[in-house]
Amino acid sequence: MDTLISGGGNLLAFAVMLGILIFVHEFGHFIVAKRLGIPVLEFGFGFPPRLVKLFTRDGTEYTLNAIPLGGFVRLHGEEDPNVVGGFAAAKASVRVPILLAGVTMNFLLALVLFAVVTLFTPPYVSIQTTTISAVMPDSPAALVGLREGDTIVAVNGQNVKHDYPTFRRLIRENAGREVTLDVIRKNQVLEPIRVVPRATPPPNEGPLGIQLFAWNGLRVTGVTPGSVADRAGVRVGDVLLFFVEPQRPLRDQDELAQYALTHQGWKIEWRLLRNDELSDPIVVQIPDPLDPREATLGLTMQSSPFDAILGAIVSALVMLLAIPLLFVQIFTAGLPANAVVGPVGIYQFTSEVAQIGGIVGLVRLLAILSMNLAIVNLLPFPALDGGRLVFIALEVLRGGKRIDPRKEGLVHLVGLAILLGLMVVISYFDVVRLLTGQRLLPTP
Repeated sequence: MDTLISGGGNLLAFAVMLGILIFVHEFGHFIVAKRLGIPVLEFGFGFPPRLVKLFTRDGTEYTLNAIPLGGFVRLHGEEDPNVVGGFAAAKASVRVPILLAGVTMNFLLALVLFAVVTLFTPPYVSIQTTTISAVMPDSPAALVGLREGDTIVAVNGQNVKHDYPTFRRLIRENAGREVTLDVIRKNQVLEPIRVVPRATPPPNEGPLGIQLFAWNGLRVTGVTPGSVADRAGVRVGDVLLFFVEPQRPLRDQDELAQYALTHQGWKIEWRLLRNDELSDPIVVQIPDPLDPREATLGLTMQSSPFDAILGAIVSALVMLLAIPLLFVQIFTAGLPANAVVGPVGIYQFTSEVAQIGGIVGLVRLLAILSMNLAIVNLLPFPALDGGRLVFIALEVLRGGKRIDPRKEGLVHLVGLAILLGLMVVISYFDVVRLLTGQRLLPTP
Protein backbone atom coordinates (compact mmCIF):
# COMPACT_ATOMS: atom_id res chain seq x y z
CA MET A 1 0.00 0.00 0.00
CA ASP A 2 2.94 2.32 0.69
CA THR A 3 3.95 2.10 -2.96
CA LEU A 4 0.48 3.24 -4.00
CA ILE A 5 0.66 6.43 -1.94
CA SER A 6 4.39 7.11 -2.24
CA GLY A 7 3.76 10.56 -3.74
CA GLY A 8 3.11 12.46 -6.90
CA GLY A 9 6.72 12.23 -8.07
CA ASN A 10 6.43 8.58 -9.06
CA LEU A 11 3.11 9.21 -10.78
CA LEU A 12 4.60 12.11 -12.71
CA ALA A 13 7.62 10.01 -13.74
CA PHE A 14 5.27 7.23 -14.88
CA ALA A 15 3.12 9.62 -16.92
CA VAL A 16 6.16 11.24 -18.55
CA MET A 17 7.75 7.89 -19.43
CA LEU A 18 4.57 6.40 -20.86
CA GLY A 19 3.90 9.64 -22.72
CA ILE A 20 7.37 9.61 -24.28
CA LEU A 21 6.98 6.00 -25.41
CA ILE A 22 3.66 6.54 -27.14
CA PHE A 23 4.52 9.98 -28.48
CA VAL A 24 7.75 8.73 -30.10
CA HIS A 25 5.86 5.79 -31.62
CA GLU A 26 3.15 8.01 -33.11
CA PHE A 27 5.69 10.59 -34.29
CA GLY A 28 7.25 7.85 -36.41
CA HIS A 29 3.94 7.18 -38.14
CA PHE A 30 3.43 10.95 -38.53
CA ILE A 31 6.75 11.88 -40.09
CA VAL A 32 6.87 8.96 -42.54
CA ALA A 33 3.25 9.49 -43.61
CA LYS A 34 4.07 13.14 -44.33
CA ARG A 35 7.18 12.16 -46.30
CA LEU A 36 5.25 9.65 -48.41
CA GLY A 37 2.45 12.07 -49.22
CA ILE A 38 -0.31 10.69 -47.01
CA PRO A 39 -2.19 13.62 -45.41
CA VAL A 40 -2.16 13.64 -41.62
CA LEU A 41 -5.43 15.14 -40.44
CA GLU A 42 -4.51 15.41 -36.77
CA PHE A 43 -1.52 15.01 -34.48
CA GLY A 44 -2.83 14.80 -30.96
CA PHE A 45 -0.77 15.45 -27.84
CA GLY A 46 -2.42 13.18 -25.29
CA PHE A 47 -5.57 11.16 -25.83
CA PRO A 48 -9.13 12.48 -26.34
CA PRO A 49 -11.32 14.13 -25.27
CA ARG A 50 -9.87 17.18 -26.98
CA LEU A 51 -9.11 20.19 -24.82
CA VAL A 52 -8.02 22.67 -27.44
CA LYS A 53 -6.77 22.95 -31.01
CA LEU A 54 -3.31 24.49 -30.79
CA PHE A 55 -2.80 25.40 -34.45
CA THR A 56 -3.10 24.08 -38.01
CA ARG A 57 -0.13 23.70 -40.35
CA ASP A 58 0.08 22.07 -43.79
CA GLY A 59 -3.41 20.63 -43.34
CA THR A 60 -2.66 18.98 -39.98
CA GLU A 61 -4.44 20.00 -36.80
CA TYR A 62 -2.24 19.94 -33.72
CA THR A 63 -4.39 19.34 -30.67
CA LEU A 64 -4.02 19.13 -26.91
CA ASN A 65 -6.06 16.37 -25.32
CA ALA A 66 -7.14 15.52 -21.80
CA ILE A 67 -5.28 12.27 -21.11
CA PRO A 68 -1.54 13.08 -21.02
CA LEU A 69 -0.21 9.62 -21.86
CA GLY A 70 1.33 10.00 -25.29
CA GLY A 71 -0.34 10.95 -28.51
CA PHE A 72 -1.96 9.77 -31.74
CA VAL A 73 -2.10 10.51 -35.45
CA ARG A 74 -5.22 10.45 -37.61
CA LEU A 75 -4.44 9.73 -41.26
CA HIS A 76 -6.56 10.67 -44.24
CA GLY A 77 -8.56 7.62 -45.39
CA GLU A 78 -7.02 5.49 -42.67
CA GLU A 79 -9.60 2.68 -42.86
CA ASP A 80 -11.39 3.22 -46.19
CA PRO A 81 -9.56 2.17 -49.39
CA ASN A 82 -12.13 4.09 -51.43
CA VAL A 83 -10.80 7.45 -50.21
CA VAL A 84 -8.52 8.74 -52.96
CA GLY A 85 -5.08 9.72 -51.68
CA GLY A 86 -5.72 8.14 -48.30
CA PHE A 87 -3.66 5.65 -46.32
CA ALA A 88 -5.84 2.60 -47.00
CA ALA A 89 -5.87 3.36 -50.74
CA ALA A 90 -2.09 3.65 -50.97
CA LYS A 91 0.20 0.99 -52.40
CA ALA A 92 1.68 -1.62 -50.09
CA SER A 93 5.09 0.01 -50.62
CA VAL A 94 3.68 3.14 -48.94
CA ARG A 95 1.63 1.55 -46.16
CA VAL A 96 4.38 -0.81 -44.96
CA PRO A 97 6.96 1.88 -44.09
CA ILE A 98 4.29 3.98 -42.37
CA LEU A 99 3.28 1.00 -40.23
CA LEU A 100 6.91 0.13 -39.48
CA ALA A 101 7.83 3.71 -38.61
CA GLY A 102 6.37 3.55 -35.10
CA VAL A 103 8.28 0.46 -33.99
CA THR A 104 11.42 1.75 -35.75
CA MET A 105 11.28 4.93 -33.67
CA ASN A 106 10.87 2.87 -30.50
CA PHE A 107 13.89 0.74 -31.45
CA LEU A 108 15.95 3.86 -32.12
CA LEU A 109 14.83 5.45 -28.85
CA ALA A 110 15.82 2.29 -26.97
CA LEU A 111 19.28 2.26 -28.60
CA VAL A 112 19.87 5.93 -27.79
CA LEU A 113 18.77 5.47 -24.18
CA PHE A 114 20.85 2.30 -23.72
CA ALA A 115 23.85 4.25 -25.07
CA VAL A 116 23.20 7.11 -22.65
CA VAL A 117 22.98 4.68 -19.73
CA THR A 118 26.24 3.01 -20.74
CA LEU A 119 27.97 6.36 -21.17
CA PHE A 120 26.98 7.59 -17.71
CA THR A 121 27.38 4.30 -15.84
CA PRO A 122 30.86 3.39 -14.56
CA PRO A 123 32.24 0.31 -16.39
CA TYR A 124 31.63 -2.11 -13.53
CA VAL A 125 32.81 -5.70 -13.74
CA SER A 126 31.78 -8.27 -11.16
CA ILE A 127 34.80 -9.95 -9.55
CA GLN A 128 33.93 -13.30 -7.99
CA THR A 129 36.63 -14.53 -5.60
CA THR A 130 37.26 -17.85 -3.87
CA THR A 131 37.44 -16.18 -0.44
CA ILE A 132 34.67 -17.36 1.88
CA SER A 133 32.24 -14.71 3.12
CA ALA A 134 29.89 -17.06 5.01
CA VAL A 135 29.63 -20.74 5.99
CA MET A 136 26.19 -22.34 6.30
CA PRO A 137 25.54 -24.22 9.59
CA ASP A 138 25.82 -28.01 9.39
CA SER A 139 27.12 -27.81 5.81
CA PRO A 140 30.07 -29.89 4.55
CA ALA A 141 32.25 -26.75 4.81
CA ALA A 142 31.20 -26.17 8.44
CA LEU A 143 31.83 -29.82 9.39
CA VAL A 144 35.44 -29.69 8.15
CA GLY A 145 36.17 -26.36 9.83
CA LEU A 146 36.18 -23.87 6.96
CA ARG A 147 35.68 -20.28 8.17
CA GLU A 148 34.80 -16.84 6.90
CA GLY A 149 37.92 -15.23 5.42
CA ASP A 150 39.48 -18.51 4.26
CA THR A 151 40.66 -18.50 0.65
CA ILE A 152 40.42 -21.72 -1.36
CA VAL A 153 43.44 -21.82 -3.64
CA ALA A 154 43.31 -25.35 -5.10
CA VAL A 155 40.87 -28.23 -5.65
CA ASN A 156 42.50 -31.66 -6.03
CA GLY A 157 45.78 -29.90 -6.70
CA GLN A 158 44.43 -27.67 -9.48
CA ASN A 159 44.91 -23.96 -8.92
CA VAL A 160 41.58 -22.13 -8.47
CA LYS A 161 42.67 -19.07 -6.48
CA HIS A 162 40.08 -16.40 -7.34
CA ASP A 163 39.22 -18.37 -10.47
CA TYR A 164 35.56 -18.88 -9.68
CA PRO A 165 34.48 -20.59 -12.95
CA THR A 166 37.12 -23.31 -12.54
CA PHE A 167 36.38 -23.69 -8.82
CA ARG A 168 32.65 -24.04 -9.46
CA ARG A 169 33.18 -26.57 -12.24
CA LEU A 170 35.50 -28.79 -10.21
CA ILE A 171 33.24 -28.80 -7.16
CA ARG A 172 30.15 -29.67 -9.20
CA GLU A 173 31.95 -32.31 -11.24
CA ASN A 174 32.99 -34.02 -8.00
CA ALA A 175 29.66 -33.73 -6.19
CA GLY A 176 29.21 -36.82 -4.00
CA ARG A 177 32.96 -37.62 -4.10
CA GLU A 178 35.69 -36.53 -1.74
CA VAL A 179 37.83 -33.63 -2.89
CA THR A 180 40.97 -32.08 -1.40
CA LEU A 181 41.03 -28.34 -0.81
CA ASP A 182 44.14 -26.24 -0.32
CA VAL A 183 43.21 -23.28 1.89
CA ILE A 184 44.95 -20.10 3.06
CA ARG A 185 43.89 -18.61 6.40
CA LYS A 186 45.40 -15.32 7.57
CA ASN A 187 48.35 -15.75 5.17
CA GLN A 188 49.02 -19.27 6.50
CA VAL A 189 48.66 -22.38 4.35
CA LEU A 190 46.53 -24.98 6.16
CA GLU A 191 46.89 -28.71 5.96
CA PRO A 192 44.89 -30.06 2.98
CA ILE A 193 41.18 -30.32 3.84
CA ARG A 194 39.13 -33.26 2.61
CA VAL A 195 35.43 -32.69 2.08
CA VAL A 196 32.54 -34.26 0.12
CA PRO A 197 30.46 -31.72 -1.86
CA ARG A 198 26.73 -32.43 -1.75
CA ALA A 199 25.05 -33.59 -4.94
CA THR A 200 21.66 -32.21 -3.85
CA PRO A 201 22.30 -29.25 -1.55
CA PRO A 202 19.54 -27.19 0.09
CA PRO A 203 18.39 -24.12 -1.89
CA ASN A 204 20.88 -21.23 -2.05
CA GLU A 205 23.66 -23.15 -0.27
CA GLY A 206 25.62 -24.89 -3.01
CA PRO A 207 27.50 -28.20 -2.75
CA LEU A 208 29.88 -27.00 0.00
CA GLY A 209 27.50 -24.70 1.84
CA ILE A 210 29.60 -21.54 1.47
CA GLN A 211 29.19 -18.04 0.11
CA LEU A 212 32.09 -16.27 -1.56
CA PHE A 213 33.05 -12.62 -1.63
CA ALA A 214 32.13 -10.79 -4.83
CA TRP A 215 32.94 -7.16 -5.57
CA ASN A 216 32.50 -4.66 -8.38
CA GLY A 217 35.74 -3.63 -10.04
CA LEU A 218 36.16 -0.91 -12.65
CA ARG A 219 37.26 -1.69 -16.20
CA VAL A 220 40.32 0.35 -17.21
CA THR A 221 39.68 2.10 -20.52
CA GLY A 222 42.87 4.17 -20.64
CA VAL A 223 46.33 4.39 -19.03
CA THR A 224 48.53 7.50 -19.32
CA PRO A 225 52.13 6.56 -20.27
CA GLY A 226 54.58 7.20 -17.44
CA SER A 227 51.85 7.65 -14.85
CA VAL A 228 51.53 5.95 -11.45
CA ALA A 229 49.14 3.42 -13.01
CA ASP A 230 51.49 2.76 -15.92
CA ARG A 231 54.47 2.18 -13.59
CA ALA A 232 52.31 -0.18 -11.53
CA GLY A 233 51.74 -2.33 -14.62
CA VAL A 234 48.09 -1.51 -15.22
CA ARG A 235 46.92 -2.14 -18.79
CA VAL A 236 43.86 -1.17 -20.76
CA GLY A 237 41.26 -3.90 -20.26
CA ASP A 238 42.33 -4.71 -16.70
CA VAL A 239 39.72 -4.52 -13.96
CA LEU A 240 40.84 -2.45 -10.98
CA LEU A 241 39.76 -3.46 -7.47
CA PHE A 242 40.54 -0.88 -4.81
CA PHE A 243 38.90 -0.64 -1.39
CA VAL A 244 38.42 2.94 -0.24
CA GLU A 245 36.83 1.58 2.95
CA PRO A 246 36.74 -1.95 4.42
CA GLN A 247 34.72 -4.13 2.02
CA ARG A 248 33.65 -1.10 -0.08
CA PRO A 249 35.31 -0.90 -3.48
CA LEU A 250 35.78 2.23 -5.52
CA ARG A 251 32.57 3.68 -6.96
CA ASP A 252 33.90 5.50 -10.01
CA GLN A 253 36.80 7.42 -11.52
CA ASP A 254 35.77 10.66 -9.79
CA GLU A 255 35.97 8.99 -6.37
CA LEU A 256 39.51 7.83 -7.16
CA ALA A 257 40.50 11.42 -7.95
CA GLN A 258 38.92 12.71 -4.74
CA TYR A 259 40.58 9.97 -2.68
CA ALA A 260 44.01 10.61 -4.18
CA LEU A 261 43.80 14.37 -3.58
CA THR A 262 42.89 13.86 0.09
CA HIS A 263 45.48 11.10 0.69
CA GLN A 264 48.62 12.52 -0.94
CA GLY A 265 51.73 10.55 -0.03
CA TRP A 266 49.77 7.48 1.09
CA LYS A 267 50.63 3.96 0.03
CA ILE A 268 47.57 2.05 -1.14
CA GLU A 269 46.86 -1.44 -2.49
CA TRP A 270 45.32 -2.23 -5.85
CA ARG A 271 44.37 -5.61 -7.23
CA LEU A 272 43.91 -6.31 -10.91
CA LEU A 273 41.70 -8.82 -12.68
CA ARG A 274 43.36 -9.87 -15.92
CA ASN A 275 42.44 -12.90 -18.02
CA ASP A 276 39.97 -13.95 -15.27
CA GLU A 277 42.78 -14.07 -12.70
CA LEU A 278 42.84 -11.74 -9.71
CA SER A 279 46.34 -10.55 -8.83
CA ASP A 280 47.85 -10.28 -5.39
CA PRO A 281 47.82 -6.75 -3.94
CA ILE A 282 49.97 -4.21 -5.79
CA VAL A 283 51.33 -1.38 -3.60
CA VAL A 284 51.22 2.05 -5.21
CA GLN A 285 52.06 5.41 -3.70
CA ILE A 286 50.06 8.56 -4.29
CA PRO A 287 52.47 11.38 -5.19
CA ASP A 288 52.98 14.24 -2.75
CA PRO A 289 52.38 16.86 -3.94
CA LEU A 290 49.79 15.70 -6.48
CA ASP A 291 48.81 17.82 -9.46
CA PRO A 292 44.96 17.89 -9.54
CA ARG A 293 45.17 17.26 -13.28
CA GLU A 294 46.79 13.90 -12.49
CA ALA A 295 44.45 12.98 -9.64
CA THR A 296 43.28 9.76 -11.32
CA LEU A 297 46.91 8.55 -11.22
CA GLY A 298 46.87 7.98 -14.96
CA LEU A 299 43.73 5.83 -15.01
CA THR A 300 40.68 6.30 -17.19
CA MET A 301 37.71 4.23 -16.05
CA GLN A 302 34.83 5.70 -18.01
CA SER A 303 32.88 4.38 -20.96
CA SER A 304 33.78 5.92 -24.30
CA PRO A 305 31.19 6.85 -26.97
CA PHE A 306 32.22 3.68 -28.82
CA ASP A 307 31.62 1.63 -25.65
CA ALA A 308 28.23 3.31 -25.31
CA ILE A 309 27.20 2.40 -28.86
CA LEU A 310 28.47 -1.15 -28.48
CA GLY A 311 26.73 -1.49 -25.11
CA ALA A 312 23.46 -0.27 -26.61
CA ILE A 313 23.65 -2.81 -29.43
CA VAL A 314 24.48 -5.63 -27.02
CA SER A 315 21.59 -4.67 -24.71
CA ALA A 316 19.17 -4.64 -27.65
CA LEU A 317 20.41 -8.00 -28.95
CA VAL A 318 20.10 -9.57 -25.50
CA MET A 319 16.45 -8.51 -25.36
CA LEU A 320 15.74 -9.76 -28.88
CA LEU A 321 17.42 -13.11 -28.25
CA ALA A 322 15.35 -13.54 -25.08
CA ILE A 323 12.08 -13.54 -27.06
CA PRO A 324 12.14 -17.28 -27.97
CA LEU A 325 12.75 -18.14 -24.31
CA LEU A 326 9.80 -15.94 -23.33
CA PHE A 327 7.45 -17.88 -25.61
CA VAL A 328 8.79 -21.19 -24.27
CA GLN A 329 8.05 -19.99 -20.75
CA ILE A 330 4.56 -18.88 -21.75
CA PHE A 331 3.66 -22.35 -23.01
CA THR A 332 5.34 -24.15 -20.11
CA ALA A 333 3.80 -21.92 -17.42
CA GLY A 334 7.27 -20.93 -16.32
CA LEU A 335 6.95 -17.15 -16.54
CA PRO A 336 8.19 -15.17 -13.55
CA ALA A 337 5.62 -13.09 -11.71
CA ASN A 338 6.89 -9.79 -13.14
CA ALA A 339 7.18 -10.92 -16.78
CA VAL A 340 3.80 -9.54 -17.93
CA VAL A 341 2.45 -6.29 -16.50
CA GLY A 342 0.01 -3.62 -17.56
CA PRO A 343 0.00 0.15 -16.96
CA VAL A 344 -0.42 -0.33 -13.20
CA GLY A 345 2.53 -2.74 -13.17
CA ILE A 346 4.63 -0.29 -15.19
CA TYR A 347 3.76 2.36 -12.61
CA GLN A 348 4.97 0.04 -9.85
CA PHE A 349 8.16 -0.72 -11.80
CA THR A 350 8.72 3.02 -12.22
CA SER A 351 8.27 3.64 -8.48
CA GLU A 352 10.64 0.85 -7.44
CA VAL A 353 13.29 1.71 -10.03
CA ALA A 354 13.17 5.38 -9.00
CA GLN A 355 13.88 4.36 -5.40
CA ILE A 356 16.75 2.01 -6.28
CA GLY A 357 18.34 3.35 -9.45
CA GLY A 358 17.47 7.06 -9.57
CA ILE A 359 17.55 8.92 -12.89
CA VAL A 360 19.90 6.44 -14.59
CA GLY A 361 17.66 3.57 -13.51
CA LEU A 362 14.59 5.31 -14.94
CA VAL A 363 16.38 5.96 -18.24
CA ARG A 364 17.33 2.27 -18.42
CA LEU A 365 13.72 1.28 -17.65
CA LEU A 366 12.48 3.64 -20.38
CA ALA A 367 14.86 1.98 -22.86
CA ILE A 368 13.59 -1.47 -21.89
CA LEU A 369 9.96 -0.37 -22.17
CA SER A 370 10.60 1.23 -25.57
CA MET A 371 12.18 -1.97 -26.86
CA ASN A 372 9.30 -4.01 -25.45
CA LEU A 373 6.74 -1.71 -27.07
CA ALA A 374 8.44 -2.14 -30.44
CA ILE A 375 8.56 -5.92 -30.11
CA VAL A 376 4.93 -6.22 -28.97
CA ASN A 377 3.70 -3.99 -31.80
CA LEU A 378 5.45 -6.20 -34.34
CA LEU A 379 3.63 -9.31 -33.16
CA PRO A 380 1.30 -10.62 -35.92
CA PHE A 381 -1.82 -10.01 -33.83
CA PRO A 382 -4.90 -8.13 -35.06
CA ALA A 383 -5.09 -4.43 -34.12
CA LEU A 384 -1.31 -4.22 -33.70
CA ASP A 385 1.03 -2.87 -36.39
CA GLY A 386 2.26 -6.43 -36.93
CA GLY A 387 -1.30 -7.63 -37.50
CA ARG A 388 -1.89 -4.95 -40.12
CA LEU A 389 1.34 -5.94 -41.82
CA VAL A 390 0.04 -9.52 -42.04
CA PHE A 391 -2.96 -8.31 -44.04
CA ILE A 392 -0.67 -6.41 -46.39
CA ALA A 393 1.44 -9.56 -46.83
CA LEU A 394 -1.70 -11.55 -47.68
CA GLU A 395 -2.64 -8.84 -50.17
CA VAL A 396 0.75 -9.15 -51.89
CA LEU A 397 0.47 -12.96 -51.97
CA ARG A 398 -2.97 -12.61 -53.58
CA GLY A 399 -1.47 -10.58 -56.41
CA GLY A 400 -2.62 -7.22 -55.05
CA LYS A 401 -6.20 -8.34 -54.37
CA ARG A 402 -7.24 -6.89 -51.05
CA ILE A 403 -9.23 -8.60 -48.34
CA ASP A 404 -12.65 -7.02 -47.83
CA PRO A 405 -12.01 -3.93 -45.64
CA ARG A 406 -15.10 -4.74 -43.55
CA LYS A 407 -13.78 -8.21 -42.78
CA GLU A 408 -10.33 -6.87 -42.00
CA GLY A 409 -11.85 -4.18 -39.78
CA LEU A 410 -13.87 -6.82 -37.94
CA VAL A 411 -10.74 -8.92 -37.34
CA HIS A 412 -8.91 -5.91 -35.93
CA LEU A 413 -11.92 -5.03 -33.79
CA VAL A 414 -12.00 -8.54 -32.32
CA GLY A 415 -8.24 -8.37 -31.76
CA LEU A 416 -8.59 -5.05 -30.00
CA ALA A 417 -11.33 -6.46 -27.77
CA ILE A 418 -9.09 -9.41 -26.84
CA LEU A 419 -6.18 -7.07 -26.07
CA LEU A 420 -8.38 -4.87 -23.90
CA GLY A 421 -9.69 -7.95 -22.10
CA LEU A 422 -6.16 -9.17 -21.44
CA MET A 423 -5.24 -5.70 -20.21
CA VAL A 424 -8.12 -5.75 -17.74
CA VAL A 425 -7.06 -9.18 -16.40
CA ILE A 426 -3.39 -8.17 -16.15
CA SER A 427 -4.32 -4.88 -14.49
CA TYR A 428 -6.41 -6.73 -11.90
CA PHE A 429 -3.41 -8.78 -10.81
CA ASP A 430 -1.23 -5.65 -10.95
CA VAL A 431 -3.59 -3.85 -8.55
CA VAL A 432 -3.77 -6.85 -6.21
CA ARG A 433 0.03 -7.03 -6.14
CA LEU A 434 0.29 -3.31 -5.45
CA LEU A 435 -2.32 -3.29 -2.68
CA THR A 436 -0.77 -6.29 -0.94
CA GLY A 437 2.70 -4.71 -0.98
CA GLN A 438 4.37 -7.32 -3.21
CA ARG A 439 7.43 -6.03 -5.02
CA LEU A 440 8.24 -6.53 -8.69
CA LEU A 441 11.97 -6.02 -8.20
CA PRO A 442 14.05 -8.06 -5.76
CA THR A 443 14.65 -6.34 -2.45
CA PRO A 444 18.10 -4.73 -2.55
